[in-house]
Amino acid sequence: MQHIIDDCYPKIFNDSVHGHIELHPLCVKIIDTPQFQRLRNIKQLGATYYTYPGACHNRFEHCIGTCHLAAKLLRQIRLHQTEACDDQDDLCVQIAGLCHDLGHGPFSHMFDHQFIPEFQTQTYRKWNHEEGSCKMLDHLIAENDLKSEFEKYGLNFEKDVAFIKELINPPSEQPYKGRPKEKQFLYEIVCNKKNGVDVDKWDYFARDCHHLGIPNSFDHNRVISNMMVVNSSDGTSHIAARDKDFDQLHEMFHVRSMLHRRAYQHRVNTSIETMICDAMTLANDHIFYNGENGKRVKISECIDDMFAFTRLTDNVVFDIMNSESPHADMVKARQLIQRIHTRQLYQYCAGARINETIPSSTDLRKFVIEIVELSNKKLTKGDIFISVVRINYGDKDNNPLEKFLFYSKNSPGAFVIRADEVSSMLPSSFQDCYIQVFCRDKNMKRLTEQCFRGWCPSKGLTPMRSGLVDGLTPQKTSPQENYHSEAKRCRRNLYE
Repeated sequence: MQHIIDDCYPKIFNDSVHGHIELHPLCVKIIDTPQFQRLRNIKQLGATYYTYPGACHNRFEHCIGTCHLAAKLLRQIRLHQTEACDDQDDLCVQIAGLCHDLGHGPFSHMFDHQFIPEFQTQTYRKWNHEEGSCKMLDHLIAENDLKSEFEKYGLNFEKDVAFIKELINPPSEQPYKGRPKEKQFLYEIVCNKKNGVDVDKWDYFARDCHHLGIPNSFDHNRVISNMMVVNSSDGTSHIAARDKDFDQLHEMFHVRSMLHRRAYQHRVNTSIETMICDAMTLANDHIFYNGENGKRVKISECIDDMFAFTRLTDNVVFDIMNSESPHADMVKARQLIQRIHTRQLYQYCAGARINETIPSSTDLRKFVIEIVELSNKKLTKGDIFISVVRINYGDKDNNPLEKFLFYSKNSPGAFVIRADEVSSMLPSSFQDCYIQVFCRDKNMKRLTEQCFRGWCPSKGLTPMRSGLVDGLTPQKTSPQENYHSEAKRCRRNLYE
């Protein structure tokens, strides 16, 4: 009897960010599978945990939080607009929020932004974690026989699963197939490709700030309380916010840029993620996971085999460390992981702001060659690498809020608010871009910096002063500076 009751009623989860939240029983069924539980072993912020000791949260709790916020937003909309969507639409959006990150690989974005591209230039196609999430969802349903559970709660299995996958990874071409244009607003809840205002960001802003120890000045609950659905002239529906919440939404994008500057693209994080990527690349031909029908699958091939991908998590670093292979590549890979644990990291050397076109990966490889040529053969291509830092509002150098709709209680219809209509103090530029050069051997740091500074004028670049690329970690003061500072403090106390 207890088992029947548990299957038919929602469950309560105590979340560190949102408090006690209630999830639909079908969502609980999805959570209680090996494919979803895998997310407990994938850090939300990848290698940032090595820079911020508090950033130990995982994709598991983020997905649960996103599901909760999707349900909360739809509950608010349906409170005043009961015909906006039905229970089936609501449940599909919740499942999409829950499953939107199923396809993340080890160390989250490091896997699809750095590791997989290493092989795309050789034999592998372009791939992203949204595609992986859709494939993993199909695999999860099939392996755990959940088709009947979907149908039990009133879902049309074929149609609604296709709709859920569209919500997770919206196709570039419209109209969408899962729902008509009257319900187009549903595609703006979990993954909003139009302007970036979605519950996925709301959860990870709140969660990341909480665990990083960085204040979050954006209040998603305030914005949710005033959201509604509006229709454009052609009958397509969209989500709109109250005009008085413009400042809050602007603050949302400011928080995004601040987190990228202070945490996500912190130069120490870049250093460590590159070291992990290098170690995984070296180990790729030597570490295997059991795939479908017992097939042995390389790390880079796991994206095409969900049986193997289920086994691939952040624990890959321990698989490398615990390997006893005498192969030279594995010896180097183990040494790299050991260097991370002993804090012998790749060294940041210098950086420069880019004001024009952002360089491609091909450009970066060319830049490395040009810088190395200035070293009189003291450096090789493998000694250094260049990273691009992009700090923006999520829409390159555009203001995404100019693609978002607002409404007013005093006038009919929805409208766009331009930044200059609100204040002349809001930014007119929405992207900063830098290049950073690192060396893999700390003994090459001074030489690399000199070569980079000598190379910059040929590209019209001005090297930045040390410490300006990320503004969080303060420079260490010398003992003499500490002495003078303490002396000033003592004199001040004497006169007070």
